[in-house]
Amino acid sequence: MSSGPSISDLDGVYANAIQAGIKEGGYDLSYIYVPDALASAGVFTKNQCPASSVIHTRKALKRGVFKVIVVSSGNANAGTGEKGASDTQQIVKSVAKKLGLKQSEVAVAATGIIGKRLPLDKVQLGIEALFKDAYQKHGEQVAEGILTTDTFTKTAYTSQKVGKKTVQVAGIAKGSGMIAPNMATMLGFLVTDAKVSSAFLQRALTEAVGKTFNRISVDTDTSTSDMVLVLSTGKVAIAENDPAQAQAFKSTLTEATHQLAQQIIRDGEGAKTVIEATVKGAITHTGAEEIARHIIDSPLVKTAIHGQDPNWGRILMAIGKSQGTKINQKKLMINIQNNRVYQEGAPTDFDLEQLRQSLDTDTVSIEVDCQLGTGTATCWGCELTKGYIDINTAYN
Repeated sequence: MSSGPSISDLDGVYANAIQAGIKEGGYDLSYIYVPDALASAGVFTKNQCPASSVIHTRKALKRGVFKVIVVSSGNANAGTGEKGASDTQQIVKSVAKKLGLKQSEVAVAATGIIGKRLPLDKVQLGIEALFKDAYQKHGEQVAEGILTTDTFTKTAYTSQKVGKKTVQVAGIAKGSGMIAPNMATMLGFLVTDAKVSSAFLQRALTEAVGKTFNRISVDTDTSTSDMVLVLSTGKVAIAENDPAQAQAFKSTLTEATHQLAQQIIRDGEGAKTVIEATVKGAITHTGAEEIARHIIDSPLVKTAIHGQDPNWGRILMAIGKSQGTKINQKKLMINIQNNRVYQEGAPTDFDLEQLRQSLDTDTVSIEVDCQLGTGTATCWGCELTKGYIDINTAYN
């Protein structure tokens, strides 16, 4: 968790959360409000059965700039048909009316159980209470209010010199299970004070998500409801057409998404150990990423790490599953916790017991060198435990 400012500490950003009764206990209806937002951008789940919140927000983004994000937690309002879609539109209309906005300026996000309609009457009452005074500064409550099975809030803050000025990015996220590349049961919301166009902000966010959120996986499942949104207050002018300033801003945004993504993977349901898979020497970066993803997604690798079993054969199997890039096992080298376990087609003579003991830690590193090119990538996953089963069988 970041110790820096919250999202509502940025000038021109307001946020608040209440308990509306969507779930049992805790904040469950929240907003982030940037009344003078200059630009907005979003990246959405690739699941082909998206929630109505995703459908609305994705379409609305094409029509203008978001001024407010409304989030409900405890109910995803997904798989609820036309009635569920109507509920989402009622929320949009109510919030737009309260704030004097166009409906296309209202983004909606929802997270929680699939297949049950929102208690719309409770949500509408919550909206009335929440927006009696929209100029609140309770970003920390929103960070809590968007959670479901998470065990802690996830926040980020970065700042960096861009040209002669300092640009800030702050964000919050939720996510613990149903986390896989191409977005996950994950919501991420960021704000920046950089004055940039929506087109530039979209390119920067897409790039940042590709390097961070889309390189983590808890369980290979891509949710129906995920999105990452960023809004700009436009208070700090930068030259987005200047390559150096553009790159400086992109690196600041990417650092914020990286902080959030790392917190999500560390909060993987039932897990205590993160798996960091780094691949180098692949023919392309895309090929390296494919290999790394196969490693972190493998149930056999994940359970081996949980059992503190340095079974390099499972890693070799996962590498070999890659169909989109060339593999030559006679050139492969595999390290576990900086110990070479496989080299150029054969296992090495390593100390099994010492390596087993080294797996009793919060992060296990797996490094693969294909020795075929210059492609590199790192992906992050986590162990698979009985705790994951317990959490998900008790969820409904």
